[in-house]
Amino acid sequence: MGQWQSSQPSHTGPAPSDTHTHEKKDPYLAKPSGSCCLKGTIHEGEPRGTWETIAGVETYISTPPEGKANGNVLLYFPDVWGMFTNGLLVMDAFADAGYTVLGLDYFRGDPVWKHRKNRHDNSNPDFDYEAWKRKHTAFANEAVPKWVSCVASRYRQVNPETKFACVGYCFGAPYVCDELAKETVAAGAFAHPAFLKEHHFRNIKKPLFLSCSEVDHTFDVPSRRRALDILQQEGKVYHYQLFSGVEHGFALRGDPNDPYQRYNFVGWGSSTIRPRASPVLKIFGLRVRWRRIRLLPNLRVLPMAPPRAFDFAGDVAIVTGAGSRMDGEIGNGRASAILLARHGAKVALLDYNVAWANETKRMIDEEGGISEVIQADVTDEESCKAAVAKTVELFGAVHILVNNVGVGGAMGDATVVNLDAWDRDFRINVTSMVLMSRYAIPEMRKQGRGAIVNMSSVSGLLGGNPSLLYPTTKGAIIQMTRAMAAQHGRENIRVNCVCPGMVYTPMTRGRGMTPEMRQARINQNLMKLEGTGWDVGYAVLFLSSKEARWITGLIMPVDGGVSNTTRETQAITVRRMVLTDRCRPQPGEPTDPR
Repeated sequence: MGQWQSSQPSHTGPAPSDTHTHEKKDPYLAKPSGSCCLKGTIHEGEPRGTWETIAGVETYISTPPEGKANGNVLLYFPDVWGMFTNGLLVMDAFADAGYTVLGLDYFRGDPVWKHRKNRHDNSNPDFDYEAWKRKHTAFANEAVPKWVSCVASRYRQVNPETKFACVGYCFGAPYVCDELAKETVAAGAFAHPAFLKEHHFRNIKKPLFLSCSEVDHTFDVPSRRRALDILQQEGKVYHYQLFSGVEHGFALRGDPNDPYQRYNFVGWGSSTIRPRASPVLKIFGLRVRWRRIRLLPNLRVLPMAPPRAFDFAGDVAIVTGAGSRMDGEIGNGRASAILLARHGAKVALLDYNVAWANETKRMIDEEGGISEVIQADVTDEESCKAAVAKTVELFGAVHILVNNVGVGGAMGDATVVNLDAWDRDFRINVTSMVLMSRYAIPEMRKQGRGAIVNMSSVSGLLGGNPSLLYPTTKGAIIQMTRAMAAQHGRENIRVNCVCPGMVYTPMTRGRGMTPEMRQARINQNLMKLEGTGWDVGYAVLFLSSKEARWITGLIMPVDGGVSNTTRETQAITVRRMVLTDRCRPQPGEPTDPR
């Protein structure tokens, strides 16, 4: 059900933060409370605690039965349902285990259930859930530290040796982490958290117990793995357990009539499970009894997942040319955007054609990814500046830039090419990458790292194309990549280049390529296999990843080995590419990723 991961706690690092309001440089891992927090079952029972006001906040206090007090105090931070029956009964259960338990009502008698009974309840159309969260978050951020200080002073006046622990659910999880970054509590635990950012995990000094549900859109798999990576990398002491088959809210609002949910609820709270006579173990400075639990037949034990490769949780990416001209079809830009989002990145989808980008967003949404469409003309400097600023406004940072926009452009050699078209298409293919980088790089500097991937073509490597503009611009991108890599390497900003070969994309499919032409293209590569936008997208994914941290200035062909063939074969390939020039957008048409 769970497993230990522990090391010596770290006592160094940035100062702890007592707030969980939005910080641009610190995106959420456990997102703010959502509709899943409005789902649950009300339990039956009579709370037995008392109420009083501490530090100006109504506080529920539950004391241990006579003869069972262990002398320690447990602080309880409620979820968005506030001080409702389930929560009060949980506090009573902790008291039955020997703790003096105190929980504060930072919603001041205004829990979410007074406005919405469940996530399907729209009987109060004027209720603004987001405004409700902002109001109560602001109050709680101010009230919780003062309340904890008053409680600690009160009980340590009676017994200076009193130890404190804290628990939080959903909305209350950040306050657990905030206290673990200070000196009052000895240990803390949370279940199905919300509002957590990276700094909450980095700043803790005391042991943390994480209980998570297998199904949780608020603290999803990439975010959980990112949190565990931070805890492991920074040598924190923690215990992580994952409950299968349950959703966000299971520890407070599970259905007690469902035997499996009841097991998970009881297993987390350990309130009604009979303790063994022995042994007693001292953990985190507190005396804790191991408890006997009966495994249900359908319980499966989930080992801790190792740190995941290609984990982009917490990263923000910009992909230019993120749309494709055909719904559901996969071009290079769309593939790159989907893969980055699939692996946890938040993706800004830039495209001049909003409809094309919206289709990419729809595909990302279907997989549960996070993306936003931003209309942009990457040949216009002000538009590039605004697009980067909008990305930062939406997601708080920029870590990755994929410069993907390009056109086939003006045709002909130097004696006949239209020079106005030449200037226009050079700006689309090359200058656009400079403009986007101009505004993305300063944002990357703020993060201390960055990755830029420029999209070129094997035409830029092989040359020999009767179209002067296309191989010239693609070759320029290659040399620009090398120069940028040299200029920004010491800033930990990597710049690499992908050179697709004759990939079959919506752009080529949509412009009359015959089956014979398509097969001839396939026959030119060493593998005799057809490349797709996904092949290019995976190259972009790798070069954008932390796994490629020591790779910069790389020119990566994705061409089935064409660039590694003989000159004769390469010449044939170039001629095949010339035959498919008709498949590229013509001057004046909307751009689409190559």
